[in-house]
Amino acid sequence: MKAIYRSKLVWSIVVLVVALLVVRAMLPIWVRDYVNRKLSEMEYYRGHVAEVDLHLWRGAYSIHEVEIKKTSGRVPVPFFSAPVIDLSVEWKALFNGALVGEMNFERPKINLVNAASKANSQAPLDEPWTQKVRELFPLKINRFTVNNGEVHYRDYSKTPDVDVVLDRLDIVATNLTNSTKVAETLKANIEMKGRPLREGSFTAEINLDPYAAKPTFAMKSEVDSLPLLKLNEFAKAYAGITFEAGTLRVAMELNSKQGAFRGYVEPVFDKMAIFDPAHDNENPIDFVWQGIVGGLTRIIRNHPKDRFGTKVPLSGSFDDPAPAMMDTIFNVLRNAFIKAFEGKLGNDEIDLEKVRQDPDTKG
Repeated sequence: MKAIYRSKLVWSIVVLVVALLVVRAMLPIWVRDYVNRKLSEMEYYRGHVAEVDLHLWRGAYSIHEVEIKKTSGRVPVPFFSAPVIDLSVEWKALFNGALVGEMNFERPKINLVNAASKANSQAPLDEPWTQKVRELFPLKINRFTVNNGEVHYRDYSKTPDVDVVLDRLDIVATNLTNSTKVAETLKANIEMKGRPLREGSFTAEINLDPYAAKPTFAMKSEVDSLPLLKLNEFAKAYAGITFEAGTLRVAMELNSKQGAFRGYVEPVFDKMAIFDPAHDNENPIDFVWQGIVGGLTRIIRNHPKDRFGTKVPLSGSFDDPAPAMMDTIFNVLRNAFIKAFEGKLGNDEIDLEKVRQDPDTKG
């Protein structure tokens, strides 16, 4: 009897081991099919992943060759693609008593497309898209990172095609669950850096309340050392001008309380040159227009620093933004005849608590 019992026990263990091995072998396929099914449920878009790897020892799985395309209209580039997305338990938070997750995007690419029709345009997706992302992982995402990403703004209706890119984009977002268990503060923080138009530099920092009913945040960002020649594709398409020389710096601050915001954008053009009669005479209208713009910007600039700049106040709500045009014009004259703008941020740290308490940012 003992021999029979041992034999049954051995065979039971063998069957259990084989069953576990089969489940382990099939689990990545089941997860891949689940991800593809969820990504196919988005309206006007379809997503696909090629493969899923499980890392049970660290509570994670990796999605390979992710691609999301628009199904309506004729858009020649995918909305989103990435070689690898890794979703895992955030162990640092777990040690502090919070069961949350983190996501890491390796070399992701986003294509924002402007077009006359909604069917042929491609903009950031709305709430159904974010809901599908949440369904890919059972835990709340508390931290996400982006390594070497790209964001493109494209317009195929212009000649030539417009492609404005921010590459080498790195992002670190922390405390998105807004919990003191994983951070010393109840505010989330996002830090970004990248390279606009494959040259120059871009940095940004955002403090935000991720659970506010309407956008509540404090933001600072800077663009520096961007050659104006890199902007010619965009400037020709939308302003009918071409730059011959110069560099651009831009500083921006924006505070928002429950969707009501105020701030400014301060662009500064150093040693800017517009219009060269030697090769800007193909179209008579463009020739005259560029001559006018080039002449005005040369006259109304700070000549000791050879700098054209202004400060554009921003205020209103995200439903109805309202730049102050008269203030912008006054600041052009101020830059020219009183004091040149620097296109740089102040040294004050951004503070979400000040935004919450600021009576001038009305919610």
